[in-house]
Amino acid sequence: MLQSIRKYETFVDRSNPITKIGLAAVLFLTVVLIHNPNYLFHLSLLLLLAMIILSGVKLRYLAALIAVMLLLGSISSLYMIFYGEGTTTLYSFGIIHITEESFVRGIHVMMRGLAVSFFGALIIFTTRITDVFYSLMQQLSLKPKYAYSFMAAVRMVPIIISEYVVLRQARKVRRALIHKKYVTGMKGFKTTIITLLSQSIRRAYRLGIAMESKGFDDGPRTYYHRTSFSISDIYLLLFIGACIFMSFQLGQIITPFETTDAR
Repeated sequence: MLQSIRKYETFVDRSNPITKIGLAAVLFLTVVLIHNPNYLFHLSLLLLLAMIILSGVKLRYLAALIAVMLLLGSISSLYMIFYGEGTTTLYSFGIIHITEESFVRGIHVMMRGLAVSFFGALIIFTTRITDVFYSLMQQLSLKPKYAYSFMAAVRMVPIIISEYVVLRQARKVRRALIHKKYVTGMKGFKTTIITLLSQSIRRAYRLGIAMESKGFDDGPRTYYHRTSFSISDIYLLLFIGACIFMSFQLGQIITPFETTDAR
């Protein structure tokens, strides 16, 4: 599905998923430890540009995603803005007390979430879920029984969704023959869940039989699709390091916020 909204590939697509996950963890810790909103402001902008340029996704889809991220980020900052502490009052009405300090803290929290979200979206757009589990098995020696179980579960999700759609369409066709209480309310919800669960159990049983008949076990394996570290991983490491370094340099030159500590 994600491939249908993309126009081109970049070196991020060729990077190992383990590298991306490790960089995401490092970036999360970095963002948490940055208390200067000027540094975080520039880091968020750089990661936004990275997502737009390196994801390869069509601009109209990116615009919709960015709008949703900004909306959710704004909502997450409201509690800190409305009810934070500070000495310089900007607005006060009832229990709402907006101060300059609380406003900066709220924006700081929002930028933290956006910075991580932008890089997370870049990873999602440029990584196939199957490659993640192949990397876990080949580079981190995750047991195949766990990796293939997760892969099978992920593959089942779109099938369950399509079955739910078919079930709803069948009920619409046979609406005149089915009592209303069996398709609405709690009873309708129970019948839907039971139907989907029974079909999933049968499918899981057939999948288990198929894997057993093909001799699947938890021992050493060979892989047709192999993952490895490459020069693209070095490019990605250098790129993220350059973004962090540039954000610190730009934060000292261009300072949209007067404060240097939003704690």
